[in-house]
This record gives sequence, C-alpha cells and structure tokens, in this order.
Amino acid sequence: MIIKCKHQFLSISCLLATLFCGNAFGQEEGRAEDESESKSESESIERPFRLYFIDKPIEIDSSTDDRAVWPITKAEVISEDDPQFIRRMGSIREYTESVQAIESEGGVWDRGLIEGLATLGELQQRQGDHITAIKTFDRVVHVSRINNGLHTLEQIPALEQKIESFLVLGDWEQADLYYNYMFYIQQKAYGNTDPRIIPMLERLARWNLRAFNIGLGKNLGERLNSAQLLFDAASKMVDVHFGRSDKRYVDYQQSIANASYLVSQHPELMNEMERPEFRLNQDQLRRRLISSERSASRGFQAGEEALLNILAQRQVEDGLSVPLAEANANLGDWYLMFGRRKAAVQQYASAWQIIADLEDHPELLAEFFGHVVPLPSFLDAPTSLVFASEKGKDTKELEVGFVDLRFDVTENGVVRNLEIVSGESEEKALILGRLQRQVRSSVFRPMLEDGIAIRSIGNQFRYRYWY
Repeated sequence: MIIKCKHQFLSISCLLATLFCGNAFGQEEGRAEDESESKSESESIERPFRLYFIDKPIEIDSSTDDRAVWPITKAEVISEDDPQFIRRMGSIREYTESVQAIESEGGVWDRGLIEGLATLGELQQRQGDHITAIKTFDRVVHVSRINNGLHTLEQIPALEQKIESFLVLGDWEQADLYYNYMFYIQQKAYGNTDPRIIPMLERLARWNLRAFNIGLGKNLGERLNSAQLLFDAASKMVDVHFGRSDKRYVDYQQSIANASYLVSQHPELMNEMERPEFRLNQDQLRRRLISSERSASRGFQAGEEALLNILAQRQVEDGLSVPLAEANANLGDWYLMFGRRKAAVQQYASAWQIIADLEDHPELLAEFFGHVVPLPSFLDAPTSLVFASEKGKDTKELEVGFVDLRFDVTENGVVRNLEIVSGESEEKALILGRLQRQVRSSVFRPMLEDGIAIRSIGNQFRYRYWY
C-alpha cells in the first residue's frame, strides 16, 4: 500500500511504525459503548465478595471527623447548561471552522493544522468527549509525522494527551501501548545517555508500577523488573549529569525500594522471569538503558542498597538533621519488615539519637516514634490483593468501603488483639475477614521510649478498601 501526501510518498517505515503501534490508530470508535456492555451478571454477583485493594491506613481517634479522612470525591459531572460548557462548545465550533479553512486551502496534511487540532483536542477533553479527543490527537500525530518525520518529537504532547484520555476511559491496553511508544520515540531521538530522557524513564517506570497494581497483562513480574531497571537508569543519569544532591536522586532511590518491596512480596511472579521470552525482553530493555548489569529483579537486597544510598547522601548533605533521622528510620523499617530485628533496633536507635540532639526534639520524637507507623511507609498507591484478569481493574471501577480497626502492636511491630470498631456489616463479612487477615500479617514501626521499642495498646486506624 502506498499513501500519497503533498506529492510525496510515505516510506515503508511509516507503515512499519503503524504496525509497531499495534494498529492503534483508528481503533477508538465504539470503545466506550463496548466496555459499558462488558460487565456480566455473574461479575456483579461475585464482586461484593472480592477484596481488590487496601489503602495505607490513617491513624484516628474518637474525635476524628469522617470527612477529614479520605474525603470521597466523585467524578465531575459536566452539565450542558454550565456556562463553561457552553463557552467551550463555542470555542470548539470556532476551532473546527478554523481547521476546515486550513484544510480547504492547504490540504489535510498542512502543517498549520497542528496547533489548531491540538487546542481542539484539549477542549474536547475538557468537555468529557474523550473518544472524539483521541481522534483529534490522532490527527495531530499524523500531521506531525508527515511534516517532520516518523520519529519527530513534536508528536509527544499529542501522545501524552491521548494517554490521558485512554486512562479516563479505562483503556489500559492502549495507554500501555502509547507509554511504550513514547519511550521508543524519545530513546531513538536522545539515545540512552542524554539527560532529556530522564522524565520519560520516570513516567514509564511509574506506569509499570500502576499497570502491575491493576493486574494489566500476563507478565506482571516483568512489570516490576522493568520498573526497577527504569528507576535505576533514571537515578544513575541524575547522578552522572546533575549529582546526587539533585532531589530526584533520592526520589528515584526511594522508588527503587518501593519496586523492590513489591518484588519481595510476589516471588511467584518473579519466578516467571526465568522463562526465556521474559529474560530476552528484559535484556533488551537493559541494553537500552544506563543501568546496572543485572537483569534479574531483586527484593530485599535492592531495597536495602537503595535505602543505604539515601542514608549516605543525607549524611553528606545534611549532617545531623531530620532527613538523616528519617533515612535511618526508613532503613530500620526495611530491616523490620524482613525480620532483621537486631539491625532494625540499631537504625531506630540512631534515628532517635539524631532527633534527641536537635532543637524542638520532644515534638519531633513524638512525630517519629510517639505512635506506630504502618509499613512500608513509602508506598504511594493502594496495595493490590488480587490480580483479577488480563484486563485489570483500577480503584475507580470498584466500590469503596471504610472500616475502623483497633489493635495492639508489639515491640517487634507485630499486630495483636485486632478488633473491628466500626464499619462492620453482615453483607461485607467476607470482605472484612480478608482485610483483617491482611492487617494481622502487616508490620508497623513500633513506639519507642528512650530509644527502645515498646508494646503499644489500642492503636486505632481507619482502612479504605475497594471491592
């Protein structure tokens, strides 16, 4: 097939790139309608008895206002009577007419279309018309590629906007496709040593963690391994080009610890990485990055190494300070989660002493060690308990519930004497039973007195969960 544009023919590479994207362009029509019909009656019957996610709990007391903890925000409902909606519709008509005028004069591939189409797509997004917005951004991508080359960086903003609409629509597969395509384009343009690729490394790494958490695809272990490799590469590039004092260095090391914790919690998924096709994929990714030579995911060891790197950097830049105490406490948390209690005690004692030597130390000691802390403290997303299907599920697709629990925490961070305070109901008995089992197996940073861990009684936390 030959496509003619402005009296020139697109090279075969253009067609190959379309195949690379999995024929993604032009597949959006009818997606929303098809997805709305996909829920079967059996799914709606089973779902209330399945617990999917648990959020990091929040400590509460009897005076806590329900609305002060996790206020429930509903999706914005766009009314056609809203003045902003009416104004945007007027702007959409104006930009549509402008685009048509450019097309009539310069053709459908005129470079002057790019700006108008991009603005039109943004307006359609804000109106909630994501299906149409995706088509509009698709045109931006095509016009950019025809005028500037197949791998032009000019198409990146439109690709980012398409991803946002796919995420709103819950089309995880297409979002995944375009995240990887954006990485492909930028890696081809910048190579693996240019610091301009750092933001893309971070975005792709965080997407892989999110895709893992919703259970997207068959190779979930590969998601975690990829996240580790990408964060490792981003961290090394920041170190090389900007130095370890750059805030991103510590952030990426913390993200490595996050991914490493998930690796440690899912050995059954990581065993899949021994399959030849998975090793090949990861070796190919590793060769495209400035990263360590290892290709196999590591749990405890990689997380410990990352947290030690943070501790070393805090010692260099801050001396005796709250960030240094926090780095010691976080490393202590890591050892405690993995049953290395002696090492945890040493790190907690170091953190305690650092704070005790600071001004206003009573308040700081109370903040760090005057109450128990759910671990790991650095996780920034709900914990997934079920990888339900290849399609995956996100929290916005599920029902949300809340329950208040009271329990003791031993000096070793173990939960004891757990009971439900509020939020219990007969129809959710199975869900809450699963949640209680999860909480009993969790670990908390214990309270400390004079630098020594003690047992705490009657700790009360609110848990948010999705089912």
